[in-house]
Amino acid sequence: MRFVPTLIHGIADYTVGAGMILLAFITGANGAGFYAFLLLGLFAIVYALATDYELGWKPMLTMPAHLAFDAGFAVVMLALPLLFSLPAVLVWASIAIAFMAAMLLATTKTG
Repeated sequence: MRFVPTLIHGIADYTVGAGMILLAFITGANGAGFYAFLLLGLFAIVYALATDYELGWKPMLTMPAHLAFDAGFAVVMLALPLLFSLPAVLVWASIAIAFMAAMLLATTKTG
């Protein structure tokens, strides 16, 4: 059942992207883990800006396409702790972000 409005989804997109960038800097992450959080946070913001929804800037992605990116994003976030040495707070953040992305994927209205 899809009940989350795209406006709320957009707010979550920008919040997660900015939060990931902030976490990269304040958690003491270094090396690949730092850059993974930084770049994935930037990527989340960029594909939000490119989505055709209320908070998009240059609508190039449909909402179903955006949700496909969210699915990939969730998988990558789950894989991060397995691929990189991360501080414990980023391991838990990765899992929480993956869960949130999956929940939004399943519940956001597509039209």
